[in-house]
Amino acid sequence: MLDDPRYRPPGRTAAPLWPRARRRDFLRYALAAAALGAPPLDKLLGSAAAQAATPFTTTSLRDGLTLIGGAGGNVALLRTADAAALVDSGAPEHAAALSALVRSQLGGAPLETLLNTHWHPAATGGNDALGGAGTKIVAHENTRLWMATEYYVDWEDKTYEPRAAAALPTTTFHSSDPQPLTLKVGDERIEYGHLQEAHTDGDIYAYFRERNVLVAGGAVAAGAYPVIDYATGGWIGGLVDATQKLLNITNANTLIVPHEGPAQPHSHLEAQLDMLKTVRGRIENLMRKGKSIAEMLAADVTAGFDAQWGTNRERFVANIYNGLWWAGRLGDSL
Repeated sequence: MLDDPRYRPPGRTAAPLWPRARRRDFLRYALAAAALGAPPLDKLLGSAAAQAATPFTTTSLRDGLTLIGGAGGNVALLRTADAAALVDSGAPEHAAALSALVRSQLGGAPLETLLNTHWHPAATGGNDALGGAGTKIVAHENTRLWMATEYYVDWEDKTYEPRAAAALPTTTFHSSDPQPLTLKVGDERIEYGHLQEAHTDGDIYAYFRERNVLVAGGAVAAGAYPVIDYATGGWIGGLVDATQKLLNITNANTLIVPHEGPAQPHSHLEAQLDMLKTVRGRIENLMRKGKSIAEMLAADVTAGFDAQWGTNRERFVANIYNGLWWAGRLGDSL
């Protein structure tokens, strides 16, 4: 079906401005990804029902900062002497168990802050259980907008319903200014900022400056290709820029927490940047020649990277391709 001309974009159109687009009409325009039959977002991002029985793993990172795995997406818990903070809240099916685990680690200290790196349920599914009185939920404004709206994601063929009020971020920001925002939790200074149009259009990073640990949500992948959710504003160029930005603000000793899997060395960002730039160049070159997604896969546009980045190459290539078409990013050479 990938060669079916019905699923080829009809031609170049003006690039939409993601945050200001008419979201309902914009998102309901179907593209080739729906024809792939690839796993939906919840499975690609680790929130499949089969994981509900998976026990959590806890890994001590640095000085009271713990990485919790097995919740559908990585969760980072900071526990200081008199306060605590959390980055992401896992998938909905793990919310009750994760909340019990987190609260057992707090020792009576308040959970002051919960940061959401993006809107996907694997990152925000436990907001209802972990938020509440006294907990500030911090995210980019685009994340709050997606969570508060009914919308259709064409490449999943799935409609998302508005989230409950208790799950919504309570503190948001709009700026993509390179200067980070900062909040204090006990002795820790957490810097956070926007990663514009990368994994989604509302991605943020959280940098635990004193502990030198960066949590980046879906903007950093390990063991699988990144999921580029073009339906909610992500695209390959934005992910390239985001990866470069993360390299620029960190250093050789920084631990990098990806969406899933163990913390990675700083060099992982360099490897991700090289992979993204190389695959993007190959895809754009073939797009200018009028090649389809199937032809790109046959041409092995991910050659040299599959062993490290996993088996979801079909979805990765399709979402790069469709993201470039949706945003009109190839320029006048087409």
